[in-house]
Amino acid sequence: MSLLRRSSSFLGSKVASIPGLPVRGNDRFGKALCTVPAVSVRVLARHYWRRTRSSTYPKGAAPRHLVISSAAASALEARSVTRGNPWSPPLSSVAVVVGRSIATMVDPAALGLTEDDVELIVKRYLQEKRDKYNAKFRVLSYHVKRLSEEPIGYLGDHYFLNVVLREKMVHYSAEEEEYAEEEYLSFFLKILPEQVPKLADYVREMGCFRKEIQLYTHLIPRLQDVTIGTKPFAPRAYLTKDEKLLVFENLKAEGYRMLENNKSLLDFAHLEVALKTVAKLHAASLVLEERTKQPIAKLYSGHLNENVYIDDETYVRKTNLDNAIKALCELIKRIDKYKNSDKLDYILGKFPEVIRRIYDFARPSTEYRNVFNHGDLWNNNLMFKYDEPEKTAPNSDPGACAAEGGATGQQEHQPPEEQQQPQSMANVSRRTGHPMPTAGILLDYQLSRYAPPALDVFTVITLGSVSTFRAKHQSALLGAYYDALRAELALHQLDIGRILPRSEFDASCEYYELAGLVESCLFNMTILVPMEIAKPLMDGSAPFDDFIRDERTKVQLIVRSFEIDATFRDRFTDILSEIIDKYVLGAI
Repeated sequence: MSLLRRSSSFLGSKVASIPGLPVRGNDRFGKALCTVPAVSVRVLARHYWRRTRSSTYPKGAAPRHLVISSAAASALEARSVTRGNPWSPPLSSVAVVVGRSIATMVDPAALGLTEDDVELIVKRYLQEKRDKYNAKFRVLSYHVKRLSEEPIGYLGDHYFLNVVLREKMVHYSAEEEEYAEEEYLSFFLKILPEQVPKLADYVREMGCFRKEIQLYTHLIPRLQDVTIGTKPFAPRAYLTKDEKLLVFENLKAEGYRMLENNKSLLDFAHLEVALKTVAKLHAASLVLEERTKQPIAKLYSGHLNENVYIDDETYVRKTNLDNAIKALCELIKRIDKYKNSDKLDYILGKFPEVIRRIYDFARPSTEYRNVFNHGDLWNNNLMFKYDEPEKTAPNSDPGACAAEGGATGQQEHQPPEEQQQPQSMANVSRRTGHPMPTAGILLDYQLSRYAPPALDVFTVITLGSVSTFRAKHQSALLGAYYDALRAELALHQLDIGRILPRSEFDASCEYYELAGLVESCLFNMTILVPMEIAKPLMDGSAPFDDFIRDERTKVQLIVRSFEIDATFRDRFTDILSEIIDKYVLGAI
């Protein structure tokens, strides 16, 4: 039972009441609670809990929620600076109001997360990160909060799990242990979006969570073992549960960040690092196949089955793609260079079959070498590491953590016009003053497949750049990927010339370049939709099902986005023009 109660209105959202304490608006003590130092409030809360626990709860029981008032108290809890305090509560789910809406705090049990789960997550973290396989610890408290008050993706809800623990020392007495330093850990949760039933049904029908849980249970750990000793290509998963919940490490603690306010565009340095990270994933796939003498699709049968582009009239994505093509045709009619062209009817007749080639691109190739493809390489599924020092210590502030699919803790990114020249991979760009990435990591494996490397490569390049940039730098980026793949394979004494000769790679690039353009069209129809249109679809206030299944709704929302949002309009004018000029009119 939650013990959280709203205090008097004058307390606002920054202070929550402790049950049983007088907090009436005209009560001197209630007013004092607003003004005493945060550490005093925390001591008071723990003293109150200690004083009442024997009479309030059955012997050995613990309260589900202990409320600590004020943001400062939360920060102190997170930073584990309170030492020598004998009033630490036992395992409990701590709700902290930090000046934002209390709706950001979530009951862990409502997400299917139990106290046993939290202890298992911490145990696995200590084993994997600190090589402490027999570590003894006590979880003092934990709470779950939303990653962002704004929805940040269609295929899952995102949260932080913040844990306060104390490692047990064998030479400590029980009394001494109470004075031991507390430690703050943060993890990232991805949950099936059940609060929007139609969206949850869509995700279930695609099998997104089932696929990612399968991969993180079986295949990805094996690939991570292949690359052990090098920088990772994927975050560690510490818990998967019920085909609807995944718990990952918080990559902020490892120094990784996302890019924000970059309109999904990456400069040369970030694209290069992203491609090198993709090469690490592909190389691990190739090494495993070379060692086992079997394709991954056979070793892990069903794990990489296609769940996006299935040419079946009964499949939800088939309807979605057909409606997307109709919406794209409406956009073509609004592009200046085509709307009055005498070739418009020809373009509109040929364009749909060009887009539908994605069904062939997504299948395993019978001509080129296949690998584990990520399949969802847009901006929010890439994080980067930098050499410049962090402004705050890792895991020090729950409000500053960034993780999979996150939107916090980002750096300012240079605008698209700064993209036109490759930049130095030094710590800071001499042209822009922005920090340069030294490593990357790939998030979200819900749409993974078994296909040639070039499909992932062109998805990264095309989603992350505009046509003028690619005309100048695509060749260099393809070379950077191939050199990185060569180096990764060489670490395992494998010759890339035997496994994937450059001539075969170049031929596959020529074939899959269109795939990257098509992926860019289809991904950007959700990525670049302005928030005023996207938010109601993701929070359930508008019918998400209509956006997927209803042709009229899809067309209306995409055309509306084109009309009101300059970024959406510019990017689609660019990408549609390239497809039409190269693959529709260029085929005449």
